Amino acid sequence: MKPSAITTFILTSLISSASIADSYDANNKTTSDDEWQFLLVFPMIWTPSISGTAGDTDGRTNIDIPFSNIVSNLNFGIMGDFYAQKNRWLFGFRTNYLHIKSDTSATYTPKLPIFPEISANVDVDATMSLNDFFGGYEVTNGLVLLTGVRHTYSSFNVGININGSPITPIESTEHQFDWLVGLKYAHYFNQDWGLSLTVDTNIAGDNDVNRGLNLAGIYRLSELNNIWFGYRYLNLKNESGPTTVDVTQQGPMVGWAFSF
Repeated sequence: MKPSAITTFILTSLISSASIADSYDANNKTTSDDEWQFLLVFPMIWTPSISGTAGDTDGRTNIDIPFSNIVSNLNFGIMGDFYAQKNRWLFGFRTNYLHIKSDTSATYTPKLPIFPEISANVDVDATMSLNDFFGGYEVTNGLVLLTGVRHTYSSFNVGININGSPITPIESTEHQFDWLVGLKYAHYFNQDWGLSLTVDTNIAGDNDVNRGLNLAGIYRLSELNNIWFGYRYLNLKNESGPTTVDVTQQGPMVGWAFSF
C-alpha cells in the first residue's frame, strides 16, 4: 500500500470515530481507572466468503469460496480477542484461524465435435491464521490508538486434475510479520447496547497489504456477559515474495464476550 493510501485509511477512520466519540458519556464507566479492566471475546463464529489468488513461481490459482459454501467447506475455525486496560493504556491479543477445503469441477465442451470434452477438477486445501499483539493509548473516551505486530501464516495446497491426469500441485507456505497501526473505538449508548469498531493496516513488514476492519454491535446480558455481532473484513496481499497471495476474507460474525 502506498504511504498516501495508508494516511487516508487511518485519518478517515480516525475522524469518523472521533466525531462519534464526542458523545461518549463518561458516567458509563463503572470501574475505577486505577483498576485493570479485562475483555475476553470468545468463542466467536465467523462465516466469511474467501476470494483471491494464491501460488508460487510455478503458477497461480483462483480461490473463490462464497458465503453460502463456507459452512460445508470449513474444516476447523477458531477466533477470539483479549483486551486488558488500566487508566489509558490498553494491551491485547487477537487470533483468527481457518482451515478450509474446497473441491470444484468444471467441464468444457468444444464447439467442434472432433475435439473431446475437457474436464478439470481443482482441490484447494488452505490454512490461514492471523495473530496480533498490540498496545494502545486512549486519546479520548472510548477511542484508542493502536500499534503492534501481526503474524500471518498462510498455507495453500492446490491440486489440479485435467481429464483424469493430475498435474504438478501448487504449494505455498509462509510465515510473515507486519508492523500495524490502527484504532479501536468502543461506546455504550445505554446500559444494554454498545458499539465496537477496530481498523488497522500495516505500514512496514513482509506483506504489501495487510489490513482489517471489525465492526460489532454489543448487547449486554449482565455485568459480565455480552453478545457481540457484526462484520469482519481482512485483506492480505503479497506480490514481492516467492509465494504470491492476494486474498480477501469478509463476512458476518457472532460470539460471546466476558467483561471483568
